Amino acid sequence: MRNILDKIGLGVLADPLGKNKLHEMLMKTPGFGEAVAISKLMQIVELQESNKFRRIVLDTAATGHTLNLLSATTLMEKLLGMANKAVNLASSFPALKSAFGKDQIDPARIEVLRKQIARVHELMQDPQSTEFIIVTIPTVMAITESSRFHASLKKDGASATRLVVNQVLPPSTSECRFCSTKRKEEARALNMISNDRELGGLELIQAPLLDVEVRGAPALRFFGDVVWK
Repeated sequence: MRNILDKIGLGVLADPLGKNKLHEMLMKTPGFGEAVAISKLMQIVELQESNKFRRIVLDTAATGHTLNLLSATTLMEKLLGMANKAVNLASSFPALKSAFGKDQIDPARIEVLRKQIARVHELMQDPQSTEFIIVTIPTVMAITESSRFHASLKKDGASATRLVVNQVLPPSTSECRFCSTKRKEEARALNMISNDRELGGLELIQAPLLDVEVRGAPALRFFGDVVWK
C-alpha cells in the first residue's frame, strides 16, 4: 500500500505512522484488501505487457472478494479522477492549496495511477487477454453460488467460458452406502449445471477427488493432465 501512496505523492503520510501503525490502520479500512489486490494486478499487467510470461494464473479469493475487486477498479478510477480535479482546483485558491498540500500531491502522478487502474479494468473485461474460470464443488449450494457469480461477472462486463467442478467422486463398484448417497447428491448438482441458465452454456470440466493431497510439481503435472486432458 505504501507503493500506491508513493505513486500519488502521499508516501510522506506514512512516515509519521510507521510501518506497523500504517498496516494496522489500513487493515481496518473498508476496501483495503481490494486496493492491495489492485496494486498486485497492476504489477501483473506490467508483466503481461512485457511478454515475459505466456500465461499468468491468478487464483482469486472467494466469490464476494472477486466481485468486490472488479467493482473496486471502477470505483478507484472514478475517485482518482475526482481527486485529480480537486487538486487542480485547489491550485487556484491559496487557502485550498494549503489544505490539500499541493506541494506534496502531484496531479500528474494521480493521473498516471488512474490510467493504470483503468488499464487493469480494461484487461479484466477483454476476453482476448483474460479468461475467468469458475471452480466449484458438486453440491447444490456451491452450484447455486457459482450461477450467481457468473451472472454478476457479466454485469461487470466480464464472463467465463469454462466451469471446473472439483472433488468429483471417481467411478467405483463399491457397495459403500456413504459413497452411493454422495454420488446421488453429486448427480443432482451436476444435473443442475446442465439446466442452469448461467452455467449450462459453459464448458464443463470435472476434476476427480483424489485419495492424496496434490502437492509438489510432479503431482500438479499429473493432476493437470487429468483435468485439462
